[in-house]
Amino acid sequence: MPSCSSCCDGVSKFYVGDIGVRIEVDTCSDITTATLVVLRVEKPDGTTHDWVGTVYDTTKILYIVGPGDFDQEGRYRLQPYIEMPSWQGQGNTATFKVHSVFA
Repeated sequence: MPSCSSCCDGVSKFYVGDIGVRIEVDTCSDITTATLVVLRVEKPDGTTHDWVGTVYDTTKILYIVGPGDFDQEGRYRLQPYIEMPSWQGQGNTATFKVHSVFA
């Protein structure tokens, strides 16, 4: 799993076809009672997908990128969706870029 770039500047860069990348989204709220945690993802072509995650470290959603998740070059947008006994709804939208190989 990538933890630093090839030039060791600490910034991860993601590529088409990558598998095993850890995506952690901090909700800044205790979500340990959540019955569903999902990252709703919009890919560069506008298609949307739900990546089902797990609660991690009390406030975070963890998702491990699988085959086909990073299948397009460009900007990805993701928004957490959480269901808990007393609340359900979306969190803040984040964006990141997936690069073509050798970019």
